[in-house]
Amino acid sequence: MKKRVNVFLSAVLSFALLLPAAAQASEVEPAGTGVSSGTVFQTDETNIRYATAAGFSDVSASYWAKDEIDYLVKRNIIKGYSNGKFGIKDAVRRDHAALILARALGVQNETAPNPGFSDISTTYPSYNAIAVLTKYGVFSKSAKFNPTGKVTRAQMSKMLAEGFAMAPAYAASFKDVKSTDWFYEYALTLGSAGIAGGNNGYFKPNTAITRTEFSVFVARALENRFRTGVQVEIQGAQHESDGRIKMSLTLYNNSGNRVFDIKGKYNLYAGDTLAASMAASRPFTGVTLNPNQQKAVTFYFSVSEVKQRTALQNLSLDFEHEWSYYQ
Repeated sequence: MKKRVNVFLSAVLSFALLLPAAAQASEVEPAGTGVSSGTVFQTDETNIRYATAAGFSDVSASYWAKDEIDYLVKRNIIKGYSNGKFGIKDAVRRDHAALILARALGVQNETAPNPGFSDISTTYPSYNAIAVLTKYGVFSKSAKFNPTGKVTRAQMSKMLAEGFAMAPAYAASFKDVKSTDWFYEYALTLGSAGIAGGNNGYFKPNTAITRTEFSVFVARALENRFRTGVQVEIQGAQHESDGRIKMSLTLYNNSGNRVFDIKGKYNLYAGDTLAASMAASRPFTGVTLNPNQQKAVTFYFSVSEVKQRTALQNLSLDFEHEWSYYQ
């Protein structure tokens, strides 16, 4: 669909593994490199990552997906069962997934023509969500919708890629996804966006996903800070007296590895106005992040990178990150 929530950069990143020049023989060798890209929007809800909106009896304070579930619950995107449980291990149904995604995209109150599924009447509880998403191409037209059927990872990849108008940012790959598979582009899109990373290189397209997993995927589609890899959040921006723009950012390391040699390339927008743009990446000198660590950093656009001196409001940031990591 054409509704823009997050736009992913189409640039292909290619870079060599950088080794510290003065590395000692006894040091642990870097294991590899990573990349991430996307668009983030400034928000006043800086502590949303630690919200406690959900009170489900089966979601403990230490549950691995609690932050993402809380995030969706606070926004009335997802709900639990009447028995007080979230159903963390339950397979997500197609009709439930339609309701969740329609709310996430903000289209739940739109109208749409009858999609013509013989097993979905106009009085069906999630009829409108299914009709609207079919209108936008999230669901394909066919004889039946199979509302109580389980959602597979392949189907989920189409739902999110089409719903959020995503395209591959770079060439991600999975051992069990072939270029001839109908979901090939969708799987690559979620892989390159840091939304669905797979397991040991496998996407497992035919595996049914749980309500927990679907919640995580939707939260990642909505918010870069939940995605895998090195992500960023805008805390503020201001014009300096010397003509530069000072950016206050938070970097998130949403990976299982210690990362270093982090570089960033950014385009800053104030509303629809391009305020500043970089032609090449620059390093965050001395910044190392442990797994799941966040760190506040300061970043400056040079005078030559400032494109227009405008009020720094309604900010968004297109970003590309690259980094090296230790396992």
